[in-house]
Amino acid sequence: MAILQEGTVLAGIRGKIGNIVIYQWKNKVCARSLPKKARKKGTRTIPQQAQNNKMKVLSPFLNPVKKFLKVGFKQIAADQEISANNAAKSVNLKNAIKGEFPEQEINWDKILVADGVLVKPENVTIKVEGNTVHFSWDEDQTGLGSPKDRAMILLYNKTFGRVDANYSGARRDELKDTFVFDPRYRTIGTYEVFIAFKDVMSDHVSKSVYCGRFTN
Repeated sequence: MAILQEGTVLAGIRGKIGNIVIYQWKNKVCARSLPKKARKKGTRTIPQQAQNNKMKVLSPFLNPVKKFLKVGFKQIAADQEISANNAAKSVNLKNAIKGEFPEQEINWDKILVADGVLVKPENVTIKVEGNTVHFSWDEDQTGLGSPKDRAMILLYNKTFGRVDANYSGARRDELKDTFVFDPRYRTIGTYEVFIAFKDVMSDHVSKSVYCGRFTN
């Protein structure tokens, strides 16, 4: 606010001149500038909306499994100097969404809950019997996988957002593993199932493998 001196050109004017308002206040003639109009946000382009929607599609899955991602993306995150959660978001935003905006959805075959340099499980099958899930996989044919690598298992109940996991399961050379649900907490619903291998002596893991889904 500015106070105009008597006798000046503007002192006898009241009202708006451009972006200046002249008015009377306590026997004084004052002037102030009008606030700048807030810029309207531009309408987002379709590609921008599609990218934003990808995160909305992924978040209901990635948020509940953060604890597993901290293990599954620990080494990748350290190498890239970012958080494990951000590393998981980056790769899955890029590869694990299918469909055109706004009809986008998760492509479960492409989802990674672990990413690393170890040899991943091959030809994984699962069989559900009561409160038990049986896993089996083929013997490593590359000769590069350590027989002592341990299975990491993730079961995500997408109906209720519940997560069950085992971070140190059977050895790679056992070719099978079993996950038993706690009967006190197991709920009905549809489960998405993943497995990976982890080196017990380091933070290195394999890429995870999507094993499919089952519904109780």
